[in-house]
Amino acid sequence: MRPASVLIACSLGVALASCVRAAPTPVLANQSLITREDIEKIHATTALDIVQRYRSDVLTARAPSSVLLNKQIHPVVFLNGQFYGGIDELRNLPADGVLEIQFFSGTDAVTKFGSQHGGGVIQIISRSS
Repeated sequence: MRPASVLIACSLGVALASCVRAAPTPVLANQSLITREDIEKIHATTALDIVQRYRSDVLTARAPSSVLLNKQIHPVVFLNGQFYGGIDELRNLPADGVLEIQFFSGTDAVTKFGSQHGGGVIQIISRSS
């Protein structure tokens, strides 16, 4: 292939790539709650897919909220009010079984769930609860 052809092909590829946009992030009416209606809009497979699509910010580590509290920096998962595990457990929960997902900040999680949950809580309410 001649150098001019290569240059034209590369330019065309760059021009086309710049036209492609990622799907817009869906907007939640209440940033701390994902409802069943929200879940059905995105056709997710697992609870992790749901959280990544709507609130990926909660999956990142946070600084401890207090020197006196547990140094937990990641949120934990509660299923129907019971401790379920770390955020990796979201992969094991099928989206079809989720009624809603509620997010609690570190300070709210400590108040509601105890001082060991300073990294926050992702509470899943199942459809069968």
